[in-house]
Parts: sequence; C-alpha cells; structure tokens
Amino acid sequence: MAARQSAVALRRAEGGVSGERRLGSSFCFGRWFIPVPECTADVWFAVVICLTAKASKANLKFMSRFIFAALGVLWVRGAAAQQVPARDLLEFPLGLAAEAAGLSSRMPAALWNPAATALPRTMRAEFGFAGLATPQDQGVQLDMIGAAYRVGHLTTAMSYVQASVNDIIRTVSDPQSFPGEISYGTTMISGGAAGTWGDVSLGAAARYRRGTLDAGNRRALSIDGGLIVNHVAHTPARISLSTFLFSPWHSREATTYLIAADAPVLKRDSTFQLVAGYSWAQTEGRGRDQYVSANATYRRLEAGLGVLQTTDFGESARRVRLGLGLHYADYMLSLAREEGAGGFGASYQFVFTRSVK
Repeated sequence: MAARQSAVALRRAEGGVSGERRLGSSFCFGRWFIPVPECTADVWFAVVICLTAKASKANLKFMSRFIFAALGVLWVRGAAAQQVPARDLLEFPLGLAAEAAGLSSRMPAALWNPAATALPRTMRAEFGFAGLATPQDQGVQLDMIGAAYRVGHLTTAMSYVQASVNDIIRTVSDPQSFPGEISYGTTMISGGAAGTWGDVSLGAAARYRRGTLDAGNRRALSIDGGLIVNHVAHTPARISLSTFLFSPWHSREATTYLIAADAPVLKRDSTFQLVAGYSWAQTEGRGRDQYVSANATYRRLEAGLGVLQTTDFGESARRVRLGLGLHYADYMLSLAREEGAGGFGASYQFVFTRSVK
C-alpha cells in the first residue's frame, strides 16, 4: 500500500477533476482524484481505493468486485496501453442462479463457457434475458439478451450485455458537485457456436467489448473457448474448462480461466435430484474465486445454495448465493440473490428464458 501523500503528489502532477458517488462513496478514475486513505500500485498501473474512512480487510476485498464503491485505474505515463474500463462490472454472476458458472446453460449464449451454448436435440431454439441490480446507493445495473439456434449438431448464439454505474457526481477540490455525471460502464457483443459429439461439448465465441470512463472509451476483441465432458469415467459427473475475455492483447483485457465440476449425490426417480458442484476461477492480475454449491430439482421447481470465497490483494471474503427456479412448459424463470460483504448491499437477479422445440 502506498501512502496517501503519494496519491496527493500524483494529483498535483496530473491535475483534473474527480468523481464522487452519491451518499458518500467516492471514485478515482484515470486522471481524476479524491483524497483516499490507502492505495495500491505496481510498475504499470495503480489501483486507487477511495473511501471516506479507513477500509477494513473485508471491505478491501469486496471493493475489487464492487468497483462502484471503491476503485479506479490510474495509468502511468509511458505505458503502451490501458485495459478497457469497467472490466470489474463483468465479475457479477450475470445469467446464473446458484450453479457453477462453467457448467451453467441457464441463459442462452452463456457467458462463462461457450460450450454450454449447445442445445439438446429436443430443442431447436432458445432466447432469454437477464437483469442484475444492486441497491440504489450503489447504483450498478447489468442487462443481458441472448439467443441460440440449432442446426444439426451445431448451435449458433449471440448475446448483448450492458453494465453501468449510475449517479457518479463530478466534483473538483471539494464535495460540491458540478453539472454532468461521470459515465462508467461497458457494453459487449458476443457471437459463437457450439456442438455436442457423444459425451463432449465444444464451443467458441468472439466478443467485442467497449468500456467508457467519463469522456474516454476503449475497445477490445477477445476469443473464448470451452469444453464440457459429460459422464466422466462412465459416471453422472461432469467437468468443464473455459475462458472468459481471452485476448492476445493482455494489456487490454484481463482473462478469466474457469474450471468446474458437478455430480448428482441424491436422485429419486425422475422427480427429485440433488447436485453438488465446485468451481474455480482465476482472473489475471485480479484474484481467484472458489465456489461450492448444492442445487435441488423437484418436478418444476429448483432451489440452490452456494458459498463463494473470493481472494483479492491477499485477502479473502465469503459470500452466500441463493437461487430459485420455476419451469413451466417452455418457459423458465429464475431469481437469485448474492449477499454483500464489508457493509455493501446484496445483488439481485432474474433470468427469463423461452425455448422452442
């Protein structure tokens, strides 16, 4: 952690304005600065954590995910390139309930594993949308629309994701606000294909992402791949490997690598099933997640519970995720809640899909 005086010196050298979130939370973006208690830095960029009071360990870890409350990226003069803004907004579990991300086919054109896009032979097409939000004082909103269509063994899919933080007030050297808000968000368009051959599903997706930070924006192209193996060693177990935002230009995107596995632990004919799952994810330059879940299905209903442990900046935090689902004819509605940490509120999500046979 660098001293507060280092950040003050940077502001004097760079100049500029700052952004402040309503209800007391603060931001430091690019050349904008608000005095902060602690900072982290490395050779190429500095992550500045901005609070009105000293952050506890639980707060510090959670801030890397809840960027609206705590962090921005400062690039050092002479750096060749900067990562596309708002990458942290895509660490929310968009399109999921309580299952492991790498094995979830809940949302068409699944974000976390392109192989999960493959539709079963009994289904010709599927489309759906998902929405995730945090409490108003944090102001994060994510939306996703996805569609998939199967031709023979091959499923093609497309999706559009938009994520943003609302009400970031512009200030200068004191808390008094100025006209206009600071824009912070990202949009992403994905297109891909997947297929199933025997017990193996393979998929690939190309993604174009645009991130906005105030008046500036950056763009990046990434290509992801995924694999799902069903009936491992002639058992009901499944395993998966996948990437998210993999790019040869590592200075533009931080890639996430995912591994997941699940297996039924209790099954009663075709009406009830309990599945236990585990997933691991590592994001370049950020941290890692471990997730343990249990999901039960009874006729048209499903319910899930999971515990997520996130490790960032050498600290760990745990959060609980709950999910509910209802299947009716060709429709599925899912609701999910993930609790906050360090005094931040929970996030809430719904997913609605329609399949065509």
